[in-house]
Amino acid sequence: MIIVFIAGQLFINYKRGVVFSPFYHYGMYSSVIKPEAHYNIPEVFVDGERLAAKDFSPQEWDNIMQPVIQFRFQQGWNNAIYQNEIQRFLPFADATKFNNSITKEEFDQWYQLHLQNLLDKKINKVEVIISDYNFIDDTFQKANN
Repeated sequence: MIIVFIAGQLFINYKRGVVFSPFYHYGMYSSVIKPEAHYNIPEVFVDGERLAAKDFSPQEWDNIMQPVIQFRFQQGWNNAIYQNEIQRFLPFADATKFNNSITKEEFDQWYQLHLQNLLDKKINKVEVIISDYNFIDDTFQKANN
């Protein structure tokens, strides 16, 4: 039995990235992740007031920010998923059947209703601004725009 376990763990280490219980590859946490020098961070303003993460639970904040992030990158992800995953299994398929095609106007309308439900209040205006921040001397500093 021990030989089987050793062989299984060696196989997992050899394949890198393939894991199944009870065999795991722990090397994925083996280095320090250094911060980037520059970040683009979405900021959400509701009726002129900026929403702050400290005012919400982590789950609520994810419900506020993740739709903005997902929408912002949807087209790139659509193309990547189609090219890398779907096309190799269905090379004859039409890409438009697998891609998201939500417009900015549709997203903005949905997002305002989404925030009204989350914040439980009537909202007149929602504005999302992507702000530039730099990581300098162990702190985030907003870049001059």
